Amino acid sequence: MNFYKAEVVDILRCSQRDDAFVTTLKEDIFSILKLFGFVDYGRIRKIVPLLAKAWYYYFTSLNNLQTLGEEYSGTLRFTNQNKIPNKLLQTCWLVLYVGGESLYDRLLEHLKSNVKSSDSLTEEARIKLTNVIAFLKENKVLIFRLHYSFFYIYGTYYNISNRITGIKYVLLRQWMQDDSSRYSFRILGNISLVYLIYLLIRKGSSFKLDDDQDDLTRNSSVGMMCSLCTENRKNTCSTPCGHLFCWDCIYESLNYQQYCPICRDVVNPSRIIHLQNYE
Repeated sequence: MNFYKAEVVDILRCSQRDDAFVTTLKEDIFSILKLFGFVDYGRIRKIVPLLAKAWYYYFTSLNNLQTLGEEYSGTLRFTNQNKIPNKLLQTCWLVLYVGGESLYDRLLEHLKSNVKSSDSLTEEARIKLTNVIAFLKENKVLIFRLHYSFFYIYGTYYNISNRITGIKYVLLRQWMQDDSSRYSFRILGNISLVYLIYLLIRKGSSFKLDDDQDDLTRNSSVGMMCSLCTENRKNTCSTPCGHLFCWDCIYESLNYQQYCPICRDVVNPSRIIHLQNYE
């Protein structure tokens, strides 16, 4: 049987359909947890999306069934040898897809710890390697976006987990191929690739982080961290009780329960104050 390469637009259509269903599944899980009285939204807000993805792909891809997105776009998962991926390979893909970012952070922290405790490295080498690891961690979003630039150019692996495991998408019928946007995506990919490389070079040329700066950055980051997403706050806002969060994070939390995630005071969403120019 002949198989045909899925184009970028086919893969994007597939992914969007799957993401929409996973979002619905995530909201349903939140509703069930709320019904059973789980009140710590801050603790479950990161677990539930991972659980929804794992649940969805366990009952589809891991059982060699098409996802809703694959059925909608007429695509199938195949290896580079044009074979259906076995369960072990699908499991590796799912672990990387669901927890890849966390594994990336843990790997960098492990490397950083080994570099700092190594007796075989000179002080200069230790500082340089620590700077490189800090640069990779601080700019992981740009590094991940490089992958999407290559996807737009070559149109094979949409997720990094697909690239690592060698799982690609194919079409069974040639008439289903939609190559009308192929060159537009290639132009977009090349432009974004050049821009991302420029940003990484510019950031790399000015990036320097010694041990003292590392401690200072860590302390300042803790002060600017949102306790819900555990990242630096974006569009900082304040509850009436004086606690600070990202604008999007606190509104998601208040949709689940109208309490302050820290002190449990009752909070009306209309009482949230957006702190302009706070950063």
